[in-house]
Amino acid sequence: MDTTWRVAVAETARTDLLDRKAATLATFASLLASLTATVGVRFVNEADAMWALVPFCSGLALLVGSVAFAVFALLPVEFVSLGTAYLERFPTWSEIVKPVEQVQGDVMLTLVEAVTRERKRNRGKARSVRFGFVALLFGLVLIAGEAAILATRNVFA
Repeated sequence: MDTTWRVAVAETARTDLLDRKAATLATFASLLASLTATVGVRFVNEADAMWALVPFCSGLALLVGSVAFAVFALLPVEFVSLGTAYLERFPTWSEIVKPVEQVQGDVMLTLVEAVTRERKRNRGKARSVRFGFVALLFGLVLIAGEAAILATRNVFA
């Protein structure tokens, strides 16, 4: 029983960690996307060519995608734990007269089901956060390349 509770607590801690990472990613990527949209228009106007539009739009799309992946990981879901109706039965005589082992077994079954569902959700969250960071990385590469081209054009023009 103790091991089951420890696993449940560890899985909840993992959920909290993934949520913090997703919130940080969403904040950073959304700030970067808004700055890129504002400053990137200058790059596209100065270059005045189709080749300038492609890295700008691609980089911006990747940054927005990064925000979308992070927000998807942060979508609220039902908290998984022992149900209220189940807990409300504990002080009733039908539960009090049950053997302790049976009550512990019922609680363990419920906890194992909760941990299983939480792990499944955490796998999805982790995948979403991972894709968000990859999109952020590629978006940053495109935006940095865009800035380098603009700087080179301004220096050598």
